Amino acid sequence: MNNNKIHVANHLVRRKQFEVGEKEAKVALLETMISDFNVMIADLERQIAAEENRTKIKDTSHPAYSMFATAAAKRRQNLLISVAHTKSMLDVAKREFDQVTAQLHDLEQAHNNQLSAA
Repeated sequence: MNNNKIHVANHLVRRKQFEVGEKEAKVALLETMISDFNVMIADLERQIAAEENRTKIKDTSHPAYSMFATAAAKRRQNLLISVAHTKSMLDVAKREFDQVTAQLHDLEQAHNNQLSAA
């Protein structure tokens, strides 16, 4: 019977370790996405500035303002919204990771106590 409890505890620890790995991967993915979005935003800002310098028109309400600059500004705005949304998802993912990591720590401690008592 005691051997069965140890087997169940081993299974629970392994399952929680897998869950920690999944949460960690999700955090890493979201951080990479934010970084990539920020690179794209900076690139669009450079393109907008270059187009405004090329056309010598910086006033977005001017009738001759570049359509390319307008489209790039809209893409940049959409990316800024995506960054904000992804950052909120990252905050949630980090909290979940911290919770699962704490649960794993508790399970490992209980498992080690069980092994010591056996």
